[in-house]
Amino acid sequence: MAETEHVKGRLVALHWSTSSAGQTMAVDTKQLQDATAEIEDPEGVTHRIEVLAGWDADYLIGKDVRTDTTDAGLVLTEVS
Repeated sequence: MAETEHVKGRLVALHWSTSSAGQTMAVDTKQLQDATAEIEDPEGVTHRIEVLAGWDADYLIGKDVRTDTTDAGLVLTEVS
């Protein structure tokens, strides 16, 4: 796996950090959570990237995504 910051491709897996995984609905669901995204680029290379993602981002697995830099950090976004 290659390690890169900015990548566009298909989300293969999303691994939540231990602090995010233990949270319940009592937290603010609008806040982004720490996760590790595995994204396969068009050349077939899988990139493992630390990102911020919405608490419901598991629905993105298998979809086209990209990473975008924001003031908060690197954010995972669905490509329309």
